[in-house]
Amino acid sequence: MPHIQNISIKSAQTGDHPNYGSDAVYIQIVDPDMDHYTPAFNFKEVYNFKFLDVEESDMPYGKITQEQADQLVKILTNAYINHQNVAVSCVVGVCRSGAVAEVGTIMGFDETNAYRQPNLLVKKLMLKSLGLSYDVD
Repeated sequence: MPHIQNISIKSAQTGDHPNYGSDAVYIQIVDPDMDHYTPAFNFKEVYNFKFLDVEESDMPYGKITQEQADQLVKILTNAYINHQNVAVSCVVGVCRSGAVAEVGTIMGFDETNAYRQPNLLVKKLMLKSLGLSYDVD
């Protein structure tokens, strides 16, 4: 089975993570005011997203949208079907990327046991895209 791992942008830039192979997928999430970075390793597919690490009750702007969550789920679904490993990064590599990786493991990707503290809004919207509910009230 393919695996999914959350990493920091710094790790992606320096290559301080396993080489996921030439067939792997890379998802990069940055803040809206940041530029995307070039990863140290070559990936078959690279996807770039911009949204803040904020929860539902936080600021009224910069949050992940349902459309972005749907796109993330579509990318993961295609990678899983094609047996592609996935590396997903955000600034620190814990919250936004952690949520994407956690949903990936729910979808069937192998666990890498990387530390995560998933952004609950990202997780909630991605699970909604999968037809699953996740209430955090």
